[in-house]
Amino acid sequence: MKDKAKPDLPAEETAPEEEVILDPVVEELKSAKDQLLRLAAEFDNFRKRSQKEREEAFLNAKASVLKAFLPVLDNFTRAAEAEANNVEDYRKGVEMILAQFAGVFASEGAESYGEAGEGFDPTIHNAVTHTENPDLGENVIAEVYTRGCRMKDRIIREAVVGVAN
Repeated sequence: MKDKAKPDLPAEETAPEEEVILDPVVEELKSAKDQLLRLAAEFDNFRKRSQKEREEAFLNAKASVLKAFLPVLDNFTRAAEAEANNVEDYRKGVEMILAQFAGVFASEGAESYGEAGEGFDPTIHNAVTHTENPDLGENVIAEVYTRGCRMKDRIIREAVVGVAN
């Protein structure tokens, strides 16, 4: 049975009218799709560029620190290759290298911490032993096994200590 609401018209007569109505919508859809694809490509390029910049910055920072320690390594090499005339001269040379090493650390913004007699803080110290010492107060560092290192508020390595109870 034929639907009385729609008259039978040839396909040629309805197609141009539908095309006229749909053409602007199709063009707008194509334009939006093109914009979306361009934006996605632009974002992907930005992401790749940012990743490359981060990697480059990390390598530059690493190279800068290594370059600062090269003179220390050179002095250790000289000390190892040197003919030691006496123990005192050798000791003095090692102390000078140690001071140079500490200077490089300080110039990079790092500082060591964890001295005997300081108060124990579990957020920056790692207690591995507890001792009874009436001369020291409670939760005071009695022994330092490994000094800690920090840079501003960032803990690079916790101090390994023994605490008095």
